[in-house]
Amino acid sequence: MRRLTQLSPTLKAELLVIGVVVVLMAFKSFRYVDDETRIVLRGELTLERVVEVEELLRQGRGQFNTLQLVDSPGAGAAAGIIVDRLEALINRYRLNTEVRGRCASACAAVFLLGNHRRMLAATEESPTFLMIHAVRNFVSGEVNYGKTEAINKKIAAKSQQQFSIKLLNRLFDDKKGTGDGEIYLFREPQTIAQTKAQVFVCDSKLQQQLDQCEAIPRMTPQSLGIILVSE
Repeated sequence: MRRLTQLSPTLKAELLVIGVVVVLMAFKSFRYVDDETRIVLRGELTLERVVEVEELLRQGRGQFNTLQLVDSPGAGAAAGIIVDRLEALINRYRLNTEVRGRCASACAAVFLLGNHRRMLAATEESPTFLMIHAVRNFVSGEVNYGKTEAINKKIAAKSQQQFSIKLLNRLFDDKKGTGDGEIYLFREPQTIAQTKAQVFVCDSKLQQQLDQCEAIPRMTPQSLGIILVSE
């Protein structure tokens, strides 16, 4: 075998380029997740989709490390069960979570329970944001305070207390005393009444307009333990 010093200048240059590309690919794979390691869930979360995720993870044998949620309104009557089962998978397989577009209700809870949480760029349908609210009975609408508090504690723990219990408990601070509060968290700043912010707390009614909510200008996704990924 010839030594590197014996190779032609052209071949040396080609090998140098290859070496640089390998280093850059390694750096990129450290910062981002390849599609082959990502499970993508689009739209509503259902028990059927959870079963599909369970099977993919069982067969993948370590292939997947990220669960990506795209334009999801949350889940229906089985929301509590879905969150519990996806949380169990996140913990068992040490999954990171990503969100692209809207991620509301059960989707937001699942995202915030990920080991590392990343907000991606907007979709054609929606900017990237979370809408968080208390766990509610699907039929009566009654708030399950115990379940909500348990999830809030887990979310705070996953973020190493950056997403604080104090902030999460503002879900209960609605004016009517019925637990109708919501927290909105946007990837990109939103300008409401000449105030630019990424985090809003709504305490009046469900699905309240942002201009009726309290903006928290100094709070960002990064300050709450969430990574913003540029693509």
